[in-house]
Order: sequence, then C-alpha cells, then structure tokens
Amino acid sequence: MDKTNNPQILWNALKANDKAAFDKLFKMLYPSLCRFAHTITHSTLLAEEAVQNIFVTLWEKRLQLNQVDNIKSYLFKTTYNQCLWLLKKNKTQKFYENQYALEAPSELSLEEKENWEAFRPHIEKAVSNLPDKCRQIFLLRRYEGLTNAEIADYLNISVKTVENQLSIAIQKLRTELHPFIKSLLILFFIENL
Repeated sequence: MDKTNNPQILWNALKANDKAAFDKLFKMLYPSLCRFAHTITHSTLLAEEAVQNIFVTLWEKRLQLNQVDNIKSYLFKTTYNQCLWLLKKNKTQKFYENQYALEAPSELSLEEKENWEAFRPHIEKAVSNLPDKCRQIFLLRRYEGLTNAEIADYLNISVKTVENQLSIAIQKLRTELHPFIKSLLILFFIENL
C-alpha cells in the first residue's frame, strides 16, 4: 500500500480490503471526528461511540463501499447523522426508563402482589434517601402523575432539569435497590417453577 496521507487514496485501498489503509484512515481522522462529534453530543462517551460505530460499519461494509468524492466531508456528515441518531436513541431510552422505572406490573397474581408489597418499604426507604430536589421531582412524577412539563412549570425550572433529576433519581434508586431486586426476582422465579 502507498504510505500516503491522502484520505481518498486510503479510502480506495480500504474498498480493496486493505487493513493497513483502514488503520491509517482511522488514526488520521478519528481524533478530529471525535472532536466534531463532541460539539454535537456534549459527551465524550457518546462522541467516541458515534465515531467508533462509523469505523466499525466502514470495516464491515468495506467491500460494498461506493465511490466518494470527498471522504472527509462524507465522514463528517456521517458522524453528524450518527450523533443525531445516538442522541435520539438516548432520549428515547431515558424517557422509557423514567416512565416505567420501579412501577409494579399490573398483571400480577395475588401472591406476586404480596411479594411486591413486601418490597415496597425498600423502595420507600431508597426514595427517602434521594437528595431533596431529586426526591421532590421523583414523587411528583411517580405518585402525583405529573408530566415533566407540569413539574417544570410547578417548580419553575426547565423541563431538561426535570429530566436530568429523574435520571439521577432512577440511577440512585437502581444502585440502592440492586440487592433487593435480585432477591425479588429469585423469589418470583422459585415460586413459578
């Protein structure tokens, strides 16, 4: 392979299944693509994930790659799109985590409901250990049934702050309740044998 630093030549060599060209292209463009991705995601972790996904896909589909006139422009545009996709995916994931976290399933048998009720004091203790603002937002969401927008309006804070506080609450509750969740799942599994 030509030892050039021309991304276009490296792209063509990559399409011809040249691993050394892929490695060189990766080393050449990865840092700048990560910096660009970080300006979109505001997260080093998400930025690196986006760029790594792009390079993994490039390697996996190297034999089907089309001719691209400007590889740098193509990779920056691909990075932009990947970042938007990851942000949307994370927002959806957080929504469902916040929406359904720690809710008792409604289709439980009487025995399962009793087991769930035995678990409730652990939930209440964990909730009481949350920081004040975090606990207040969590309780408004879970027990009062307010939407994030309603909570934000009620507390005179932004919706983003509500979302962040709910995410913090869920993470702290998961951590604190982790040993009890395992016990509950084991009990549930044994009873259903």
